[in-house]
Amino acid sequence: MSTQITFQTVGDDPQGNRHRLCRRMLVGPWCNQPEQYEGYNGFVGWAGTTRLRSGRWIVTFSSGYWHGSPPWTDDIRRDEACRKEFEHYQSLGCMDIRCPRGGRAHQIVSDDEGKTWSMPRTLIDTDMDDRHPTILELDDGSLLATWMAQRLPRVSIAQAMRSEDGGRTWSEPVRVGETMLGFGNGSAIQLRDGTVVLAAEGPLDPGLEHNVIGVFRSTDRGRTFGLAAVIAADHELNEPSVAELPDGRLVLIARQQGDLSFSDDGGCSWTAPVALNVKMSDPHLLMLPNGVLACFHGAWDKGGVAAILSPDGGRTWRGPQERFGYWVDPSIYGYCHPMLLPDGTVYVVYQHNGGVKAHDARTQAVWGLRLCVSDRADGIEILPAPGSPAERGIAIDPTAVVESRASELELGDQV
Repeated sequence: MSTQITFQTVGDDPQGNRHRLCRRMLVGPWCNQPEQYEGYNGFVGWAGTTRLRSGRWIVTFSSGYWHGSPPWTDDIRRDEACRKEFEHYQSLGCMDIRCPRGGRAHQIVSDDEGKTWSMPRTLIDTDMDDRHPTILELDDGSLLATWMAQRLPRVSIAQAMRSEDGGRTWSEPVRVGETMLGFGNGSAIQLRDGTVVLAAEGPLDPGLEHNVIGVFRSTDRGRTFGLAAVIAADHELNEPSVAELPDGRLVLIARQQGDLSFSDDGGCSWTAPVALNVKMSDPHLLMLPNGVLACFHGAWDKGGVAAILSPDGGRTWRGPQERFGYWVDPSIYGYCHPMLLPDGTVYVVYQHNGGVKAHDARTQAVWGLRLCVSDRADGIEILPAPGSPAERGIAIDPTAVVESRASELELGDQV
């Protein structure tokens, strides 16, 4: 059974280049760099964000030498399969840099609502490339961190770990599903009944040659996960995001066509996915207190971060152009993650470029931006992020130090 999905052209984009003055660089060239380690070349990205009930903000991100930073040594080079895959990466722009443990995951925190931020601290450093880290605070105050770990040749693992002491110490990582490859930031949510639902991509359907979505449930706050359902289509589904609606239904959206699926039983069964045909990367659903369901995503064809809005829980979607969302920041690459603030506004973190070319990897940055979503689901308003040029009364953006290259989005299927 499928659900009818419609798209309406409503409203206008935010005017001008307000995003440039309202965004703030959180990590980037000459700005709050992570600790140096062998193989680090300036790449930072794949950021996630969360606000704890204490008021602390956390931004998590990956670092490394490239768009993907799998471990790379002379010993790994001698393996033919590993070498061939790495040579493919080199053809796209990857540098030949020794990195024995691959990329790492870090976190920065703010205890004054984003005005000041700590120096980056290592969150995850396995012997693989640790990517797309996100922290979720659960109902008992414990923390659940999710991420994906990768190495050559084409090994990708979805992982999770827990903290009982506010993130000072963490449990050993557990694998989410034996065959799951990974997910974008913020793939796990906690339902009102306490169940943790996590969506990931992987080869779960033996009758299909492409990836599908596996929905996992945990009733012990992320200590263990069980596969509850599989969502499959006649095309690849990636980077899923799940939200719980006010009536208790769940909605899921996936890259690249904006496929939507709904669940009435806490994620145990789902409607057949229906393509919204809004081409997107890394979509993220956020249910707002004004009743609007927002989907923040990368604009696949053009690059940049955009948002589509639904006034009715995901059955009708709106944007200012046919099958296209309201611009959040059109000047950058596209991967983002939103969090809800107490006043109903949204704080979004995103990365500057794809880090595919050598120059871009070395000058990568993570930005923070604040915005407000219309109660009528017909537009967004860009607001000054704490510490941004606009918030400080500066008329120019002093942190615009590198040129965006949004055209690299199509490389996502190649790496």
